[in-house]
Amino acid sequence: MWQKLKMVEGDSIDDEDVFDVVIIGSGAGGLTAAIVAARLGLKSLVLEKTGLYGGTTAVSGGGLWIPNNHHMASLGLTDSVERATEYLRALMGNFFNADKCTAFLEYGPQMLRFLETESEIQFGGGLIPDYEPALPGAATGRTLLTPSYDGTRLGSDFAKLRPALDQFGIFGGMQIGFEDAASFMATMRSPAAFRYSAGKFLRYAWDRVRHGRATRLVNGNALVARLLATARQRGVTLWRNADVRSLMTDGADAVRGVIVSVENGRSMEVRARRGVILASGGYGANQEMRRDNVPMADSGWSLQPEGNQGDGIRLGQSAGGTFVRENIDNGIWAPMSSLVTESGERVNFSHIMLDRHRPGFIVVDAAGERFVNEGASYQAFCKAMHQRGIASAWLIGTHAAIRKHSMGMAKAAPLPIGRYIANGYLKKANSIRALATRIGINPDKLAATVETFNGYATQGRDPDFHRGDDGYSASQGDPDHKPNPSLGRLDQGPFYAIELHPGELSTLNGLETDEHAQVVNDHGHAIRGLYAVGIDANSVFRGAYPGGGASLGPTMTFAYIAAHHIASVTNDDGAAVGASTDRSSGPVLVSSNAGAGRARL
Repeated sequence: MWQKLKMVEGDSIDDEDVFDVVIIGSGAGGLTAAIVAARLGLKSLVLEKTGLYGGTTAVSGGGLWIPNNHHMASLGLTDSVERATEYLRALMGNFFNADKCTAFLEYGPQMLRFLETESEIQFGGGLIPDYEPALPGAATGRTLLTPSYDGTRLGSDFAKLRPALDQFGIFGGMQIGFEDAASFMATMRSPAAFRYSAGKFLRYAWDRVRHGRATRLVNGNALVARLLATARQRGVTLWRNADVRSLMTDGADAVRGVIVSVENGRSMEVRARRGVILASGGYGANQEMRRDNVPMADSGWSLQPEGNQGDGIRLGQSAGGTFVRENIDNGIWAPMSSLVTESGERVNFSHIMLDRHRPGFIVVDAAGERFVNEGASYQAFCKAMHQRGIASAWLIGTHAAIRKHSMGMAKAAPLPIGRYIANGYLKKANSIRALATRIGINPDKLAATVETFNGYATQGRDPDFHRGDDGYSASQGDPDHKPNPSLGRLDQGPFYAIELHPGELSTLNGLETDEHAQVVNDHGHAIRGLYAVGIDANSVFRGAYPGGGASLGPTMTFAYIAAHHIASVTNDDGAAVGASTDRSSGPVLVSSNAGAGRARL
């Protein structure tokens, strides 16, 4: 039964009100799909299960991996679809899917140009190498970053944006972006860096007085804010606290809408003329699903928000979709440290940059031995933990290293680190042997490991794990440190240790989809009217991780593809309403399977 219901956002639905496309989830995938669909003339609704928009994207680094992007030219870099294909084939092996990878490589650059032309979205290029730089076809510059954004431009939506995680900032909520890192770490060594940092701090202090939180948004928080602002400008309808319980199908099993639980637990039907897009963000907050799909799930943690319970996967399966479990990897892995606050809240921190890559740090297992190139990508680092069954490792650093580079939640000078020593997050001792005793490692073994490592650091070569030899670990080190930017001796105390566990930034395995982002069944046939993007869809790279932003890049690209494919679907009178003929706005994608490409609503 239809109900007229006034929503929190000020939007309402009447008995006769029907949408062209209903999108489940408000992260980068859901919002991108909504924006593109609106540009193509479609009436779009975004349903967010929680009270905050943004999902995992809002707490992420906000990077996109898009080969052959137009920002590379400004950095003096070149790329091609052929070169990127070579890299993906080498990375994925037998998991390589030509149709889906070709669609990603072809339409990713188009998606970027569309968003930068038609929305508040902007990206910046950077000299960030691919994560497997030794493979053929690898390149630098494929990872794009999101510039900072003024959250006050969101108006009332600012209070509805999922905040960034405090532990990745400073002063309990001041966000630090990739664009800020170098200046903040050099605050006490450079007058220019001091002025930069002081200016950002003064703004944050004033923001706390006026708004209660930082309004200068960075990384994934800035990306979602830009998408949210654009969605509002495009007339997209957005509902919060809207929990989709089931899909609506017709006699031909085509998806026609959703049944959603809204205020006070009331349920209502929301019809979709053209299609439903699943973009709810995977299952990282569902421990039962993590145990079934993630290695060593009980040894570490996920950084995904509380609403990421696998709803999209469940809904897709109910319509006949296939949940893929066999991939190269089922998650974006990252080593994590953790502390429990006085109030009993667990706070997790992912070590994806700055500390373990830099000179003056080493990582050892419970036996006091190194087991990985500490400067490797977070994916490769954590895979080494999985392969060796290492549930707990130790990041060890010198006082000079922690004050220059930071160490987990303990930030570089001039910020104090005493509270992290007091609460046990940082273990401290004046000698390596004393530290070994403190953390339960054989002192002789750890001392021998550090002595060997110090010899490597002096020579500038790591024959055991080749840290600093490859382009990625070298780029993540300290360019001012010689002879190897990643290797530095640990011979001047005091020394510190942080316990690391294997965790994930997000899950990656999801519903099988085709090159149009349509959900497919066990026979490989598309389910009419049902699409999945982001991590509700199985990774286009089958869990391989080619570079920074290799989740958000495909997420937004296939959201762009899905919206165009939906716009090409005919309505009841046979007209392809909303299908754009303007090539600058992107492709009009029509399935080679006529039945799969039509959902007569």
